[in-house]
Amino acid sequence: MYFYLALLFSVIVTWVPRILPFPLAKLIQFPDFFKRFLNYLSLSMMTSLMVSELVILHKNALPSLDGLRCLAMIPAMVVGYWRKSLMLAVLTGVVAMALLRLFF
Repeated sequence: MYFYLALLFSVIVTWVPRILPFPLAKLIQFPDFFKRFLNYLSLSMMTSLMVSELVILHKNALPSLDGLRCLAMIPAMVVGYWRKSLMLAVLTGVVAMALLRLFF
């Protein structure tokens, strides 16, 4: 019984701060500069995550690119550009990386 209560409260504590801002954001009228900032926020976050995964840092040398991950990024970027779906782009990248690791 205690396990299920702990699990329930963990779910509530985890999901409420992540989901509650979305309905509240629809009720608030944001200034124009903040709306422009929010438009570029997801793009900048995805770019920083991608660059940190693609670049390999070496001690006392210049960084290099991970070729396999760069190849897996191409179909993910194409799907993300055409479908405008972050989830579908991530799923495409994961599948592409799995196939590349399987064959190379």
